[in-house]
Amino acid sequence: MKKRLLVSLLLLCCGVAAQAQNNAPPQPYGPDEMISLNQNMPLPAALEILSGFARKFENRVIIDAKAPNKPIGVSVENMHWKRALEYVLRSNMLRYEPHEQYYEVLEMVPTQAAAEPTESDISINTREIEINAVFFQADYETLHELGINWSTFKNGTVQFQTFGADEVVKDILRVSAGGNIRGSVNVNALLRAFESRSLGEIIARPKIRVMDGEKGKIKVGKNFFLTLQDFAGNTRFSEYESGIILTVTPTLHGRKDSTFIYLSLTAERSDVQPDAVGVTKSVTEGQTHVLLLDGEETVMAGLLSHELLKVRKGVPLLKDIPLLGYLFGYTSNRIRKKELVILLEAQIVPSLLGRRGRQVDVREQLNRDWQELRRRAPEKDDLRGTKKNPAREPRRSPQSNRIK
Repeated sequence: MKKRLLVSLLLLCCGVAAQAQNNAPPQPYGPDEMISLNQNMPLPAALEILSGFARKFENRVIIDAKAPNKPIGVSVENMHWKRALEYVLRSNMLRYEPHEQYYEVLEMVPTQAAAEPTESDISINTREIEINAVFFQADYETLHELGINWSTFKNGTVQFQTFGADEVVKDILRVSAGGNIRGSVNVNALLRAFESRSLGEIIARPKIRVMDGEKGKIKVGKNFFLTLQDFAGNTRFSEYESGIILTVTPTLHGRKDSTFIYLSLTAERSDVQPDAVGVTKSVTEGQTHVLLLDGEETVMAGLLSHELLKVRKGVPLLKDIPLLGYLFGYTSNRIRKKELVILLEAQIVPSLLGRRGRQVDVREQLNRDWQELRRRAPEKDDLRGTKKNPAREPRRSPQSNRIK
């Protein structure tokens, strides 16, 4: 009896232990399976590191043909490599599809190429909008001291208000008195004044025509091509845009005299610098939507950049002598802040039907003028034939007038 009771107790304990083992929490991951990534790390570099983990623990690799070359944008701190892979991809609108020997990186939502306007969308009445732009870059401190209010830009003038202006500002405004100065100034004259004093420059004056509802792009800058290698040793060329990029999408609304333009603007100012990991792209971007009448103007300002200037100071002439110049001078670093101002004007271009109508009117007018000239030509010939030329008539002597 005691033996049976002892056996029952042993079986019960073993069952409880087995159930506890089945319900036990999973064992923690090993330290070599954890990973940390900085949010500024380029996505291809992060996927290459994660591909090393996949190769080590699952004998697979990661194929990142769809991964854009940009920072991952999220911080990964002491996370399991597979969870980190899902987290990084999901944060960049990507996903992976497992295969037998590799993980394939795919887009989370398949992107569709922008549909080109079809023949049915374009007709002889389709309108176009002409965009005239001026990219102007000037010294930020001088612009700030002038107190220019770019929101008042209208009809080629802008208002300003300054107090206690220095000599440079007085020279630009062509005033001699100090104190509180306010008024309006012609923008073209202002730009010429900045250029003549080396305080600013007009970078470009682009002009484009964009169809109603379509996107137009203006770029003033450079394209950088960086050579990269993936995990398999294949060479890839990645292209980077830098400079000033302006994207416009105008849409016409209304009818006839009440037609106005809904203009979507995106301005980007960027600079690309290669580094040890890949490239670093500094971007200043502005986006807005404005309503404009035909021929009305608008402005985008506040896109700032910083330029490092090295200025040599000291005793004149002696400070520029090699080696000995360090005894008579020094080099100071100064950061110069510049502001990019984009002036825009939108004009509605007549439709093809309207332009063809004007050409027909001109042609008809020319035909009418030509017919009128031909009609008058015989009349002039008749008049020329009947008119007597006094120079050719024989002269009569005074005696011929006598009555015989």
